[in-house]
Amino acid sequence: MKDIIRTPTPYTETSIKNAYDHFRRRAEHLRILDNAYFTGRTGTEAKLAKLSVNYCKYISDTKASFVAGIPPVYEADAGDVKGQEIVDLYNEQTLATLDQQLVKDASRYGRGIELEYMDMVDGALTPQSVQVSPLDGFIAYDQTLNPKPVFGAIHYAVERDDGTVDDFLDVYDDKEVVRYQMTGAAESSAWVEVPGTRRLHGFSSVPMVEYLNNPDCIGDFEPILDLQTSLNEMLSDRIRDKNRFASAIMVAKGMSFGDSDEEVDEVMGTVKEDEYISIPRDSDLTYLTKVFDEASVQILVDDVTTNIHKITGIPDLSDEQFASNTSGVAMKYKLLGLLNVSQALEAEFRKGFRRRCRLYSSAMFGDAGADVRSMDVKFRFNLPTDPSFEAQSLQIFIQNGLLSRETALGFVPYVDDVQEELERIRGEEEEQDARQRRQEVDFLNGNLGQDMIPEDEDDI
Repeated sequence: MKDIIRTPTPYTETSIKNAYDHFRRRAEHLRILDNAYFTGRTGTEAKLAKLSVNYCKYISDTKASFVAGIPPVYEADAGDVKGQEIVDLYNEQTLATLDQQLVKDASRYGRGIELEYMDMVDGALTPQSVQVSPLDGFIAYDQTLNPKPVFGAIHYAVERDDGTVDDFLDVYDDKEVVRYQMTGAAESSAWVEVPGTRRLHGFSSVPMVEYLNNPDCIGDFEPILDLQTSLNEMLSDRIRDKNRFASAIMVAKGMSFGDSDEEVDEVMGTVKEDEYISIPRDSDLTYLTKVFDEASVQILVDDVTTNIHKITGIPDLSDEQFASNTSGVAMKYKLLGLLNVSQALEAEFRKGFRRRCRLYSSAMFGDAGADVRSMDVKFRFNLPTDPSFEAQSLQIFIQNGLLSRETALGFVPYVDDVQEELERIRGEEEEQDARQRRQEVDFLNGNLGQDMIPEDEDDI
């Protein structure tokens, strides 16, 4: 795992300081990514680069929308009552919205961080979850091959009325949360526990979860920062050259427009107004311009943008060639790079989700908790689809006995809860059967009533 913060166990105030120093160095890089996302600038552009085409935001937003644009669905084994209770609590808290934010953070910074805490809900302590910016929080792991969290921390900067700033750090270990305050200058600073702030947090382990974008903790647009810088400079030069061409300097050879500034201004005003000037036979008027090859510049810009999409795996959805072939297989090949990076995020996110489930289970049920192994989060990638074709394919699988109805419903993007949808289908089928039976009874009773009327006196 890249850029992981390590700490000895048990940890000390010195360990906290070392971990915070590592986090502060990491935060400097994350602020570069944050600025690149919001402005499209990396901070390394030339001073003359005034224009920015923000591919960083496009890449991150496209990936996050593809993965979590459709809210994820939580599942637990049907026979696990406690697991179902945890899933119900997730849905009640609308954690799908939180997970969408965590996916965005993971795409932007390479990691998303979540804090679990206990809060009073309807008169009972209930576990809750909240997003923590990677610019403000971090998790320190032990020094084993399979690292486990030793403590997590959230940094707070409190500004006083006199302009001074106090730095605090809330540290969460496997049992307690303690507030520390920074003392001394930056280089020789130390973190000292604030008296009276130590309390139990109510979970069985460190109540912070880290969701990685990939095993290397790399943001989606991080590898193309240099290309983004080059693109900004090229486009800025392009616009600047056109502006210079429009306001080029006039060069007069063998003549003068006047002996004073007033005379020159009068002549130039006449030229601008009449768009005509008379010059001596042996004189010449030209413009001082920079010769540039527009076609070559465009080729270079296109090459840079192509490499941006190639390196990140994010396709250019606005490209006319992208949608020129709408067949399902061809579209999947065009989205293969996006699928690969999205599946890497999904695999890493599932690890964090299982840890969240264990934290909720311990807080709600203690040691005899839910079967976390049967719990899962299901992302429904926002792929372009043909609903009628998919419905026909699923129906064929069901009719030929290749797929159960329950499994088929799991592939339908409109269904959030498969079990609930099955119950609705059974209810509709039972109602339809009852309606059909009533119609048959009414039909038979009507016919019997007509047959009982005698048509001839001999039949009486």
